[in-house]
Amino acid sequence: MNDSKEQFKNGDLQNTTAAIQDAFKDKNTLYYLELGEVQRLQGPKQIPNSTQNLLLADEQVERWGMQTSEKLQRSFSDASAYALSEGFSSNYDPKPYEITLLSQTLALNHLAQGNWNDAMVEAKKMAQREKIIEQLIQTRVAAVSKTEQEQQSNPNTQGSTSRIEDINGYPVNLLDDEDTRSLKNSYQNPAAYYLSGFIHESQGETSLAAPGYRLAIELRPSVSFFKTSIAKLETNVANRGKKSFADTLIIVDTGYMPKITPYRISQSFNLGGNSKLITLTFPVIEKSTERYTPTAIQLGDRTANLELVANIDAMARKNLKDEMPSYVLRASSRAMVSLAAQFAADRAAQQAANRNNKNNQNNGNAAIIGAIASMITGYSLQAINVTDVRHWSTLPAQTYMARMGLPIGPTTLKYTLPSGLTQSQTVNLVGGYNLVYIRMFRNKASVLVSNDPNALPSKPVAEASVSVPSTTKEPAASPKLTSGNPEPVIASPISEPTPKPASSNMEGSKPYEAPSLFDSIQQLFN
Repeated sequence: MNDSKEQFKNGDLQNTTAAIQDAFKDKNTLYYLELGEVQRLQGPKQIPNSTQNLLLADEQVERWGMQTSEKLQRSFSDASAYALSEGFSSNYDPKPYEITLLSQTLALNHLAQGNWNDAMVEAKKMAQREKIIEQLIQTRVAAVSKTEQEQQSNPNTQGSTSRIEDINGYPVNLLDDEDTRSLKNSYQNPAAYYLSGFIHESQGETSLAAPGYRLAIELRPSVSFFKTSIAKLETNVANRGKKSFADTLIIVDTGYMPKITPYRISQSFNLGGNSKLITLTFPVIEKSTERYTPTAIQLGDRTANLELVANIDAMARKNLKDEMPSYVLRASSRAMVSLAAQFAADRAAQQAANRNNKNNQNNGNAAIIGAIASMITGYSLQAINVTDVRHWSTLPAQTYMARMGLPIGPTTLKYTLPSGLTQSQTVNLVGGYNLVYIRMFRNKASVLVSNDPNALPSKPVAEASVSVPSTTKEPAASPKLTSGNPEPVIASPISEPTPKPASSNMEGSKPYEAPSLFDSIQQLFN
């Protein structure tokens, strides 16, 4: 996936798709996240395929949520063991901010297909899953604190630590910039909350829209139109059926998620008066590059006043910063256990060589071996040099938003790309609520619009269209229907062949005057 990064930045989505399919031996949650994200950016016709893959990821996230919730309800020791576990397997446990982004991305896909109700379902999922994420984070913090205290009372692990600042050479500055410090947590996304409010407002759900807007304001108080939206919410809902303009939310995603890579550090640890170097491996998130602030987005003769509403790059750094105490505690504890094992082996070798105090030797070795076995908990000593650096790499780094009232109908969208190139295309806006989504790459962009006919799943109309020639051999049931779309006529019960005109238009059929007139009209139109 790292090798395909340049292709993705250039907007080469077909080769990026091929790289995803080659990179994953197992179709796990991360595979469906990556593939679904790239497919949706290939254009409206790929939205159904993207939605299908993202829903497969969503099923696995739902399963993860249920399993996590169940494990966190156990005893504190069991919950702590789970919270401090490595989580490295063929499957992939999504990061907290990725779970929020999954719901947001699915909602955008549903809007592109005109499914506002399905988008509202995704908006509701975020709040439910956030409770599990919050509980998991709280359990992890408590588990780190208690485990560290216990290890300080154990002579074999007194040198262990949970502070990344105690590890010499780790680039702490990459986790402690101003943007990261400004975040409340790593999983609450202001853009997703505002989108949730906008979707609920479009459906007339004032009580559900208001919390989304308020949370967006709480997390990003500097965004001016967040406050305007909550102030006008009740008026907008009351008049939503009377809008004579296109109430349009513009979302622009820019930048690229930085790589997370393994970072090896040689750290000195003391045990039994001896200092030894052990190589530890930690995940490190690379410095952010290619940031781009979109400034020239025009719809018709109006310029969108875009504001930064979500810094996903910073959310990823905040998430790693929050997880570092667990990483450091595991790595430093294993280092101390490794040293204890080496120390025990050295001492046993000396005692065996001297052949003195044989009984005491065996008792001491048994105690040390028991302590080592309980602390390693299934990991080999080589596990010190293993770290999981997988992440949803095709996400954007920043999200910008603006909300505008625009004329209904075809509108020219113009935007300037990071390369300086200006592009334009026509988007169709309907009365009521609209969404225009732009994902910018270096010298191209993907554009999705809500209610786009090209994004709708194909309807099974081929069979009906083939049968049209055979049905037209008989007189049409009604001249009013034949002047419109032929499809309803085929599906209608009155489209069955009518009696032959010759048998129903006889002069002696006075009691059936109305059918006679009906058949005369049929003949006239035929």
